[in-house]
Amino acid sequence: MGTWIKETDQAIYLMEDNAYIASVIKRPSQTNPQEQVVDIKTVKSWFGRDDKPRRMTVAVGTGAPEPEPASSTPALPERPERPGDGTETVAPPNHSGAQLKVISDTYFKLSPKSSSELTDAQKVLVKKGSSFNIQSYTDVGNSHWLVELLEPTLGDQKTTGWYLYFPDTELVVDITLTVISDTYFKLEPKQSSELPATAKVFVSNATQLKLIHPLPAANQHTQVELAEATLGSGQETTWYVYTPDIQISGQQQTLETIGDTVFKASPAMSSELSAEEKVLVKKKTVFLVNSYDQPEKNHVKVALQGAYLGPKKRNTWYCFVPDIKISGTEIGNRPNDSGSPGQPANPADRGMALTFPGFSGTYYANDPIYPQTQYGERGHFTWGESVHADPSTGYYRKPENSGIVYGILNVAKVMEDVRRRYGGVPIQVNSWYRDPATNAAVGGASQSRHMSGDAVDFVVPGKHPYDVYADLDAWWGNKGGLASSTVFTHIDTRGYNARWDYGY
Repeated sequence: MGTWIKETDQAIYLMEDNAYIASVIKRPSQTNPQEQVVDIKTVKSWFGRDDKPRRMTVAVGTGAPEPEPASSTPALPERPERPGDGTETVAPPNHSGAQLKVISDTYFKLSPKSSSELTDAQKVLVKKGSSFNIQSYTDVGNSHWLVELLEPTLGDQKTTGWYLYFPDTELVVDITLTVISDTYFKLEPKQSSELPATAKVFVSNATQLKLIHPLPAANQHTQVELAEATLGSGQETTWYVYTPDIQISGQQQTLETIGDTVFKASPAMSSELSAEEKVLVKKKTVFLVNSYDQPEKNHVKVALQGAYLGPKKRNTWYCFVPDIKISGTEIGNRPNDSGSPGQPANPADRGMALTFPGFSGTYYANDPIYPQTQYGERGHFTWGESVHADPSTGYYRKPENSGIVYGILNVAKVMEDVRRRYGGVPIQVNSWYRDPATNAAVGGASQSRHMSGDAVDFVVPGKHPYDVYADLDAWWGNKGGLASSTVFTHIDTRGYNARWDYGY
């Protein structure tokens, strides 16, 4: 079928069959509020491919769901082999990954030192306005990044890894923050009156800033990491801002290593792999991510966007789950699922009869998932809540296999922990298990953990979802995913650190 282009309300996609392999987010026009703009440079690059798109469809204003990404499909095809040896690969003609722009004359350096301490052979002067395609960047401290260029275009024309003073540069990203009311950017998610002048910066209405990604924070704040500017006397890039004062458009996903780790060509022990099947990646290295699969053998298969690592220049790797953190949400991940029946009005009535694949016997909608919890109490979450049983129709979302039931059991135990953490208050479940058709219909992510049964969207009465997120973040750690919208909190047991803000 080849590649083709699809336009929707939110983006323009490069499609392959019925899934997308690259995308360009639409952004509000600064001159006409009724129009949107896209980065035409990225779209133009699609026509440089060997399998360039030859047709286009438009689905604007139809209300149809956004397309799903191809599973672990890179943003560009694997690099073609060089004629002759049949082993090494060459760079693709175009780049859809991260880009770095120099905003002040600066030096790219072979070590993270002051340029005055280095010889001319150890540094290259780069002029303001220069742009580079990069594969990744690593925060090495002292306001320095180590950036890995896509191509060796500086110095000896062989080196791709360079250190730079990051306030002299900016990342080119697709996420825009617009201030809609005069506000303060703050170093803590508190009222500005509680903070000293050194811990806040006034930002006026209509200011626009580019972000790497936003995350929920306490007291109805959003944590933002700036991509193209530093603020305050300390030239900080991470700030908190009161959420009602801002609007954020655009989406992207990033992977950050939280420890030195090895990316692998298969989910095996690194000692079992050859040198060309693995690559060492340093702590605090950040990549753009195109897509990722469910964990396999404690590894996640990730398709990096515009990054090609190792001797074979691979962009699809297996990552050891304790060593990574994925942030951001894919296009179209705006679930609206409120079908949970809630707690039964008459618990003595066991409710609808339910059957599950791989489990003998009959279960009942009003029965607790755990007759006795880890705290020695009768369970507080029911089978009916987990599968959205509707006694008026007899319908429930029947798990497709026994693994989904085990997923429900796993996260039910977590929900008992959460309930106890908030003093035993009844918790409202918005969404639990979703079969694939339901997940697509309600706007869930293509790889949503709800389809595995081990994810719950919930509300703690009297608590803003951002406050719940902020409270659970450190406690949940790398056990799974945690996210928030302004109306619910999401938790899942995927087994690695994933964080995002739904943006609504």
